[in-house]
Amino acid sequence: MENPEDRRKYARIQLCAYGVGAVCSVTQGQKRCNLDLVDISSGGARLRGKEALPEFTAESMTLSVHGTKDNGRLQGLTAYVRWRSGQEVGVQFAEKLDLPLTALQRLVG
Repeated sequence: MENPEDRRKYARIQLCAYGVGAVCSVTQGQKRCNLDLVDISSGGARLRGKEALPEFTAESMTLSVHGTKDNGRLQGLTAYVRWRSGQEVGVQFAEKLDLPLTALQRLVG
């Protein structure tokens, strides 16, 4: 069976490996919540909730990473839910982040 990591289009930064506790605010219509940023790549992110996740729909959402000195690069990102499992949700950014992996790691690390 194929490993899901082998299918990834973009390299991901596993934030737990760096001891980072980054939090994202997510907004979709009237639904708003803060979720932990588990990993991130140029193409998307994995987010985890401490409580039950809102029922996000297929429409777009807005995601902003808190506590980064990113000059707005990780703020107000448009994303779409691609999968959901328990307290986690995977999102794909509407537009690929124009950041090399090392720069992205510095921003969230």
